[in-house]
Amino acid sequence: MVAQTTVRVSQYRPNTAMAPHAHGDALISLVVAGDYAERFGARERHFARGHIAFCPPGAVHSQMFGREGAQQIIFEPQAAWLDYLSDCRAGLEDAPCANTALFRYLGDRLLQELRREDEFTAIAREGILLEIVAAFGRREAAVRSESKAPAWLKAAREFIHDHAFSPISVAEIAQAAGRHEIHLAREFRRRFGVSIGAYLRRLRTEEAARLLERPQADITDVALSCGFASHSHLCRVFRAHFGVTPSHYRSRHSH
Repeated sequence: MVAQTTVRVSQYRPNTAMAPHAHGDALISLVVAGDYAERFGARERHFARGHIAFCPPGAVHSQMFGREGAQQIIFEPQAAWLDYLSDCRAGLEDAPCANTALFRYLGDRLLQELRREDEFTAIAREGILLEIVAAFGRREAAVRSESKAPAWLKAAREFIHDHAFSPISVAEIAQAAGRHEIHLAREFRRRFGVSIGAYLRRLRTEEAARLLERPQADITDVALSCGFASHSHLCRVFRAHFGVTPSHYRSRHSH
């Protein structure tokens, strides 16, 4: 029997506010539509579609919803999941948040599954929730590792981000960082957990997913603008990252 995680979909009206409040249990929220501003202690953060956030129990926060309102999937992570995230040094006490195309995709999948009711619904929902928690944990682990990187390695990463959608070589990145290519490649993988090539492919794929959410997006145009050699090149990398083709992603997740 599949353990049932408590999940709800909350809808918030446009231009409304939620007064300061706290929750007795830890929550994870994933925005699937709209946007809002949240005040969390001294911090103010803006959340939009694809944003995932962890709210520790007892943490006081308030929200102001945008002109289109907002829709969120909210669930109480199981104790074992929280223990695992803590063991992986996810920094849950800081109420971390993130926003990538992967969370938009997983949020849409979960929303669709929440609307279904059949003999496979429970296990399908639980599987997607686990994917969300795993992706969130990986994201937080990467952020914490990146924050401890030496200045030259951060410079290399910034160079990659600045030139992600143009042809770039490891030699060019190494020159920007002031390090030898072999040393750069070794330290990049050690610090960020992936090769330079894999990191670059992830950036390009995330951008392609964002562009594909436009209903009239041409896949070949998206591929070339994101630094892929061709339509087929994007399809191979996209399927490896998301598990679906670009055309399938576009048809299911365009808004």
